[in-house]
Amino acid sequence: MNSIIKFCEGEKIYLRPYNEETDLFLFYYGENNKEVRETLFLFSPLTKKEAQEKIEGWIASKENKIFTICETETDTPIGITGLFRIDYVSRAAVFYIAIYNPEFWSKGYGKEATKLVLKYSFEILNLNRIQLHVATNNIKGVKAYEKAGFKIEGTLREAMYHHNKYIDFYVMGILRKEYFNTSN
Repeated sequence: MNSIIKFCEGEKIYLRPYNEETDLFLFYYGENNKEVRETLFLFSPLTKKEAQEKIEGWIASKENKIFTICETETDTPIGITGLFRIDYVSRAAVFYIAIYNPEFWSKGYGKEATKLVLKYSFEILNLNRIQLHVATNNIKGVKAYEKAGFKIEGTLREAMYHHNKYIDFYVMGILRKEYFNTSN
């Protein structure tokens, strides 16, 4: 029996459940990596124990669905993605993605992971709305989310403090009907 679990498969990546034995170091490394911290607006060092407690807290919540992103060719774990604060009454959730190893940036993995999570969200969980927050100065991120079908819905003014200034964030969202109109 093949021991690799592929929950959702794309062309270059697949999503699988988080595995503490193989993925904790990825999470710990990523959340402490300077380049990654910059993109995620993280400011505090994270011990291995804190990293374990953080990810275990995410996984333990029934409001979250967390996946490890793996490169198909090598089965290498490269990041985490998923949904937070899933509201099964309103049928809404918040999208999250982090490619924790900069060597894997700008190769289409994030785009593919986003598509897989949206497919899971709308076709499996029957959600109606997925939203995210992205810094307004993250031009590449905004364009990537727009290509995936997200629309800018508003601006959170001076939402985060970063490098001695306040940064605005966009609220972006995609609705079920928009997903089905663009995916066909």
